[in-house]
Amino acid sequence: MTPILSMAGREAVLEIARGRALLALDFDGTLAPIVPDRNAARVRSDTAGLLRTAALMYPCAVVSGRSRGDVASRLPRVPLVAVIGNHGAEAAFGPLDRGLERQVAAWHGPLSDALAATQGVDVEDKYFSIAVHYRAAPSWDLARRRILDAAARLGNVRIFDGHAVVNLVPADAPTKADALEDLSRRLGARAVAYVGDDATDEEAFRSGAVTYPVRIGHGRETAARFALPDQAAIDDLLRALIAARAQQDGLGARWEGLVRVMG
Repeated sequence: MTPILSMAGREAVLEIARGRALLALDFDGTLAPIVPDRNAARVRSDTAGLLRTAALMYPCAVVSGRSRGDVASRLPRVPLVAVIGNHGAEAAFGPLDRGLERQVAAWHGPLSDALAATQGVDVEDKYFSIAVHYRAAPSWDLARRRILDAAARLGNVRIFDGHAVVNLVPADAPTKADALEDLSRRLGARAVAYVGDDATDEEAFRSGAVTYPVRIGHGRETAARFALPDQAAIDDLLRALIAARAQQDGLGARWEGLVRVMG
């Protein structure tokens, strides 16, 4: 991977700015730090201010495993063009597939029953997907094995890992890659930059719809061509994108004042 904030990655930033590409970002681990309590996840105030400014310069979207409403509530006053939830199953536009919701609802009882004796496991029903968290389990390996065993008994399910979580989505639900492709087409975007941090983002990184895939963290096998060193570096990337776009628009150094006003 090429560090996108390096001299070698600078040309990609300039290309994104010149094309006013669609800028799409994951939430947990990308815009917000990973925290032990998922309900406590927050975007830092500096990040929020930078994102508000970036969203005035680029069409910006957030693509998350959280429900759409959950994500939107954590990004107040950010003029996003779209919020995509449930790993792509909860699309930005158009009617939602209630058949997917009914399928997920039918999973909750059997999963909860199968995992009732496994300490530290939490089954989160997000209507269009289920996240089975095991961060509080005494043995992560044992908890994950039991979760995977219970999930394998369900029908028509796509199973994939996250940060101390196993995600379950209907196999025929749209993915993050599908949702980004649809959003890009609707907006007429000529390029898409997507920033994510874990295995749930790899399908989007591999998608032909994503022109500039950026993975947070080094030393991991990934389809992303570009890298950020850690979650805190999202602020540096947003600053670089804002500065590059400001130069294209002839704003020069005045973008710094804009950031302060929007913060």
